[in-house]
Amino acid sequence: MILTKQQQGILYVVMGTLLFSSKAIIVKMLFQAGLGALELQTLRMLVILPFYLGILFWTVKRRGWGVSNKDVIGAVVAGVACYHIASYLDLQGLLYISAGLERMILFCYPAISMLFAWLFLKESVSPRLWSALLVAYSGIGMFFFADLSFGGDNLWLGSLLVFIASIFTAWYMIANQIYSRRIGSQRFTCIAMIGAVTTMLMHATVVGVQDLTSFTWPMYTGAAVIAIFCTLIPSFLVSAGVKIIGASQAGIVSAVGPLMTIMLSNYILQEPLGWMHFCGLALVILGMRLLK
Repeated sequence: MILTKQQQGILYVVMGTLLFSSKAIIVKMLFQAGLGALELQTLRMLVILPFYLGILFWTVKRRGWGVSNKDVIGAVVAGVACYHIASYLDLQGLLYISAGLERMILFCYPAISMLFAWLFLKESVSPRLWSALLVAYSGIGMFFFADLSFGGDNLWLGSLLVFIASIFTAWYMIANQIYSRRIGSQRFTCIAMIGAVTTMLMHATVVGVQDLTSFTWPMYTGAAVIAIFCTLIPSFLVSAGVKIIGASQAGIVSAVGPLMTIMLSNYILQEPLGWMHFCGLALVILGMRLLK
């Protein structure tokens, strides 16, 4: 069976979303094992750096450099915003909230991306955007209060941190759409990630982390899985998909993400799941569908 270009783009985004969705589950398991957020982020970056350097070298060797200094700066800033700042805030937020709530909040970034496109790129947006925002965030509110009813400390703080992370992610998706079409998705993703790794290692050096040789092998394995299967591979899949079908359509296709995370978190982490959670999930997915 031969897929059309549009179908290929959708497939890339779905596969990338499924891999991204499993990240919160593994992160929670590593937190329970005693690994801190900054240490996990540092290990993750150290694992993926050689891959991105190698892929960038291979891409440049095949196709040449062809990237202006302005585009390099733009890609680096986008990478730092998403893969350093947003990722770190997301990990910090996961210390306080459930994996399901985290995925629900992040899932709404397409609506924020559309707002950014309207505000800064002067793109026209559907009048239904405001209805979509209202419905989606009503669903997040329902999910939040469902978690609150089961108890939990600092849910507000964790939710705020993840929401800020979603804003940075939304901005990255706009930058992705712009720069991938100018310099190619592989070059953009590699430059963005290398910039993020560099600033993340500077962050870890300044703040200070635990001795990275003192952890157990399951911790190293978990960090490697997150780096390769929940970061490296899906980052290229999503970038390739966005290049084909656009940021807004990619956000709609990724509706499978929250459902998978919620079911896995309930099955593996034993996180509570009630009817309010499913109602909240339904509202969030409906809100994102209204963007179509």
